[in-house]
Amino acid sequence: MVRTKIIATLGPASNNTRVIRKMMDKGLDIVRLNFSHGTHETHIKAIKLIRTLNAKRRRKIMIMQDLEGFRIRVGKVSAPVKLVHGKPFCFYKKNVLGNEKGISLDYSGLFSSIKKGSLLYIDDGRLIFEVRKSGDRLLETVIVTGGILNSHKGVNMPDVNLKFPSLTEKDKNDLIVALNYKVDYIAQSFVRSAADVNALRKFMESKVSNIEIFAKVENKQAIANIDSIIDAADGIMVARGDLGVCLPIYKVPVLQKAIIKRCNAKNKPVIVATQMMESMITQSMPTRAEVSDVANAILDGASHVLLSAETAVGIKPERVVDMMNKVIKYTEKHIDG
Repeated sequence: MVRTKIIATLGPASNNTRVIRKMMDKGLDIVRLNFSHGTHETHIKAIKLIRTLNAKRRRKIMIMQDLEGFRIRVGKVSAPVKLVHGKPFCFYKKNVLGNEKGISLDYSGLFSSIKKGSLLYIDDGRLIFEVRKSGDRLLETVIVTGGILNSHKGVNMPDVNLKFPSLTEKDKNDLIVALNYKVDYIAQSFVRSAADVNALRKFMESKVSNIEIFAKVENKQAIANIDSIIDAADGIMVARGDLGVCLPIYKVPVLQKAIIKRCNAKNKPVIVATQMMESMITQSMPTRAEVSDVANAILDGASHVLLSAETAVGIKPERVVDMMNKVIKYTEKHIDG
């Protein structure tokens, strides 16, 4: 038995009996249901499927709900759009079908609060835009880093002081599913302080729940308040995707190690997440760098490692879980000498 637990995100590639059974055989411990995507119906179906498989196979695969939190997204494109460095690009308050010239943005605040020179990052920083001019309902930008733009991708604006509540109305509606079906864990997105964690706990306590809360560390505010957040939460997730956008990417490895060390000192579980075996979305083997990344997280003391798109949309979710399990077993064996 390994100590480090494997969390796999369910999605179109894995949300069925055959693949989940295979992942269970290869070492799966926890499934993650990403409530940024899918419907209540599909998530409830997944919960029931896991419970059925647990009963049939005498297993205890746990279930984690991952809340969307306050997430700004672009609108829809009819087909993937190729964006080119140096070209102008507009973001609209109104709902328009996106193309190479612009797309809608669902930020509820006034665009005029986004100042000239601010950077917008889309799809975990794969696309970058610099604001040249802002009005109440229009942002005029230039493309700094081009690439392929798809529908409904997340947007980060680390230079903008965004105002949002601890729990969105969507989060509250999604939490009803978690509470009714008694999931094991909730991952809370975009936590800024212990107050956000406490607000979630208060909401759940009003519904009589003992679900454990993992606070996702993925912004500058969370880094500044990390000790109080660790105290308030039952566990921490180092969410490196958004963290690597709001901070220089070269700082993330050191921050990851520091957060794991703090969690270990307080005996709190800590998940390392995002792009752990990203190449296995399309390839049968991970890169050597990815294997080293997983091994180093284990050596540092991570209690869980999380697979995202690798198992949600990858070509062979069970193969990714198997590879992750092999890395964990070998690494832990050598920790023990």
